[in-house]
Amino acid sequence: PTSQDVDPLLSAAPPTSLTATVAVSGEQDGASIRWRRPQLDSGLRYSSNDWLINLLLTPTSYIMRRVRFHLLTNVVGCIGIILLHEKYPRIGIPMTGHSLLASSLGLLLSYRTNSAYARFWEGRGHWTGTKATCRNLAMMMKTHIGPSSPKATEKFMELLAAYPICLMHLCLGGSARLPEYASKLLPKTDMDYQDNPTWPGMLICTEMQKTLHEAERESKTAKWNLIESAHHSAAAHMIDGLITKMANCEKILRTPVPWSYSRHTSRFLSLWIGTLPLALIGTVNKWLVLPITVAAGYAMLGIEEIGHLIEQPFMGDKQEGENSLFVSVDEDGEASDIITRGRKTQPYDIGIPVCSLALQIRREVEGIASLELEHDDH
Repeated sequence: PTSQDVDPLLSAAPPTSLTATVAVSGEQDGASIRWRRPQLDSGLRYSSNDWLINLLLTPTSYIMRRVRFHLLTNVVGCIGIILLHEKYPRIGIPMTGHSLLASSLGLLLSYRTNSAYARFWEGRGHWTGTKATCRNLAMMMKTHIGPSSPKATEKFMELLAAYPICLMHLCLGGSARLPEYASKLLPKTDMDYQDNPTWPGMLICTEMQKTLHEAERESKTAKWNLIESAHHSAAAHMIDGLITKMANCEKILRTPVPWSYSRHTSRFLSLWIGTLPLALIGTVNKWLVLPITVAAGYAMLGIEEIGHLIEQPFMGDKQEGENSLFVSVDEDGEASDIITRGRKTQPYDIGIPVCSLALQIRREVEGIASLELEHDDH
């Protein structure tokens, strides 16, 4: 099986099984070997017992597909060095240089990957904060402001339910279209939201502030009820917090790890792996040079590629039906790279599934809005 064989983790109907049987003969600790796909709702994660199937699925992994051209280039070069050594046995270089530089290269790769993972974790934190703020804001509007301002509250909840979709649109750099239920709430303008992905969220927040002001005017008690006025003020501050979350996500989207660092790491790694066969050819059996080069190349190129992928942590994970949020934005009819990655992988394989998270928050807000609450008129 490949990652494409597994149903999306956040589809309309959750998967009924947490494991997928792999056609591999053998037993481990008395149980058949199984490939377990991590699942968000149950908290299931990979375990050390999955080592064998993870190893067997290496040729079909997304990381392997991303580094295969670089790896194949090194394989061809390694074979050429082996053949050249048959004719010129004295060809080669001392292993000392590679031994001395290996630690420096490891530090470069580790720092590069850690910097990228910090961005991934920061992005997930902003979406967690967005979910918490939307929940709190929805409950406050429903329980404290809704009884005295029902019309404005209904409109406000529609806007709040559209906000996470607009945040998703921003995180994907405008590569995912806004659905009809979100775009209809935006003021009419000639602005292209794909070229200005921050605008939908900003406009939604502006409309929420305006609607909150309408709720204050609709209420007959807001002028003298200090508790209700405090709730209006708290709701306004929460909307400010949503704008801050947008700015933080925009920072991650538009601020890369310094490109000079990435380029130098790539050059360093290419030179180290490319000359590794020259260092090995005189120190080990020539038939071991190729497998050692391939193993070392895959491991180190894979680490570098993981850093490249998760540096932009937001992923446009695929949705079905009316929640299909993708649209071709290129002139040649092809989807953007950030959307293509989401189609080829599963949530949290290489990024945060912002489409699924946005839909989760929207459904929660709509669920809170649909609650029937009993209020004491006295």
